[in-house]
Amino acid sequence: MSHNVNSYDSGFFDASEWHTEAIVPPEVPIAAPISPDGDPLGAVTQPGIPSPAGLTAPQLVPDIQPVPSSPPLGQVFRPCKLNFKDGCYAITLRPNDTVRRLVGTVRVDRGAPDSGSDLLIVSGDLYWLPAPVVGRELAPFPASAAAAASMPTGFSPPFRPRIPLYPRANYHSYLRGTSLSVPSFTFGNRPCTVTLDAEQFDYTQPTAGSFKGSFPTAASRSVRFTLAQQPPGPIFFGGPRFSGRYSVAGVDSGAVYLTWVSSFLRRAILEIDTLAGAVPPAPVPAASGSGTEYFDTIFAGAKWDLTVVNDQTDVPVPAGVQADQCWTSGDLHNLMTAVRHANTNLDSEWRTHLVVVPATMGCSRGVMYDQIDVPREGSASFSNDGYPVSHSSNFGTAAEQMQRNVPRAYLRSAAHEVTHAFNQIHQENETSADNSIMTTTPSVADVLSGPTTGEPGVFPDQINLGFNPTVRNHLAHMPDPVVRPGGWPFGSWFGSLVQAADREWFRDDELSLSVAVDTPTAAFGAPVSLSWTLENTGTVPLTVPTDISLEALCGTLTVEGDRGEVRQVRPFVIECEAVRLAPLEPGKKITAHYRVFWSSEGFALDRPGRHVLTVAVGWSANGVPVGVRGSAEVWVDSPASAQENSDAALVMHPEVGKWVALDGNAYHLTEATDRLEALSSSAPEVAGGEADERESRLVQAFAGLLP
Repeated sequence: MSHNVNSYDSGFFDASEWHTEAIVPPEVPIAAPISPDGDPLGAVTQPGIPSPAGLTAPQLVPDIQPVPSSPPLGQVFRPCKLNFKDGCYAITLRPNDTVRRLVGTVRVDRGAPDSGSDLLIVSGDLYWLPAPVVGRELAPFPASAAAAASMPTGFSPPFRPRIPLYPRANYHSYLRGTSLSVPSFTFGNRPCTVTLDAEQFDYTQPTAGSFKGSFPTAASRSVRFTLAQQPPGPIFFGGPRFSGRYSVAGVDSGAVYLTWVSSFLRRAILEIDTLAGAVPPAPVPAASGSGTEYFDTIFAGAKWDLTVVNDQTDVPVPAGVQADQCWTSGDLHNLMTAVRHANTNLDSEWRTHLVVVPATMGCSRGVMYDQIDVPREGSASFSNDGYPVSHSSNFGTAAEQMQRNVPRAYLRSAAHEVTHAFNQIHQENETSADNSIMTTTPSVADVLSGPTTGEPGVFPDQINLGFNPTVRNHLAHMPDPVVRPGGWPFGSWFGSLVQAADREWFRDDELSLSVAVDTPTAAFGAPVSLSWTLENTGTVPLTVPTDISLEALCGTLTVEGDRGEVRQVRPFVIECEAVRLAPLEPGKKITAHYRVFWSSEGFALDRPGRHVLTVAVGWSANGVPVGVRGSAEVWVDSPASAQENSDAALVMHPEVGKWVALDGNAYHLTEATDRLEALSSSAPEVAGGEADERESRLVQAFAGLLP
């Protein structure tokens, strides 16, 4: 059997009938459907993105226009044959006011589900043109007609057209399409031209040491591209090709060139490495009965060209690790650091890494790390973990089976973790639980066994190996920095649940969330242990997440300093495949813990003074965003001595932050190991080897984390 990644078999659902509305509005610009009747459908007024004043609603001039019975007096009717087809276009802009060029991609997506009657979304990303890179990559600027005509007959090109990729530091702006006109006819000497209108959002690059930049809430400008189709060139230059002018506020601003390069919208590489004793996910029979489904076909549903590289097999088990037991975060992070592709350059390729280890039942079906060296580089899948009935009573024939023995469910679970690496979140939080990749495994089983979906036991055979429309369109049209590996930290594109204005909050006599710190006062540079407890304080059962931890993605944590600055604390380890929504009986409680120190957003308690730690737990209850929240305070002392000041300088380092986030014993983080050994040796000793009263409080705070 074969699998065809150029078409998408939706399996058990009709994407055109599956409407899901996100209850977590993105805090980044994202292209939305263009409607022929002028209804913006969110294309101008996007949740969280105010519309620029004076912009009109997006319009689509249909591809097929009615032909009048006769042309205007003195003019001759003639048809247009504009081949502005679906897919990815390489774009080059040559502004009038600078010698620098902008390059990038424009995505024309007529097959987007949930995108209105015309099924059209247009988006794009622009980069400053980098220095030329030698390699098998399509030049971003198309060849002239003269050069194309001068190629020797039978010339065999050394490369084929591909979706171009550019360095992260060169990112310039995001394009959100608002109207597209592709006329079918014209009159007289009027040219046949494609007109594309877009809002352009300029990007502010991240500060040093950070990975998250920012977009403005309103468009920086509105741009119109007027394009004429050019003669076709050799196939290796891509095509169709268009060139023309672009204008801002009606003022001509430069030349523009577009070349079609792929029917896909984006491309990436998935590298899979498998430890000795583990079994990786394999292709499975397609739901349609023809061909197979695998990672590439799953991502083809979002119009991604995903190249799967099954790289290393039988990777030796690291010394001191019991591979068939639950792995510590430090050991797994160490393995992923060691076996990933050594020459990966995330500025020239979008590559994410999946490592497969055995583990055992009850550990976790998979995990994703917010950082290896940079955000969202890798995830892991556990072949010998599986489907314990404690996670769901609806696993059917998969109950108590290992993942390796349930191929369809295993592939779904692994694809779930890989999609986390492209910065997508759970549908229990964003829309509602459904039979799609980004709903957790227990929730998929519960959905399939529900009264509207069939009889118990349909898990795993009727698992849909596809994305719902919300995730599909996020993958296809979110700005590059948000989805590409090495870009924004996980989950940083949506705001804190704490500040969500459109969420319904429980009263304290229904559900309460109590938050506590292990100490009301902490030394500057010390980790602080935080716990929170969700209790049903009412008289009836209420459906809540079964895991309210940050790692399960149902809880969020923000820290507000005494100057009013707010920092979100994001989990370093994403371990969420066991969570689902289930009734919590009156009087019952669920508790979670977190060590507050560092995250991809930086150090949580980064200066002395009063800090308010607020936890919010949120989920979707039948499509309604609901939640509960609570707070605790901690006072961070200034260093009490020169020794404490010196010790704070040792531990306030990102590598030490990773060590703490991994619960210690991460000896592959050599900088952290050296710093913490220096911290340990800073404690003055007395007879018998015990520390005296002059010992720094930081040594005490790190006592359980030192090498």
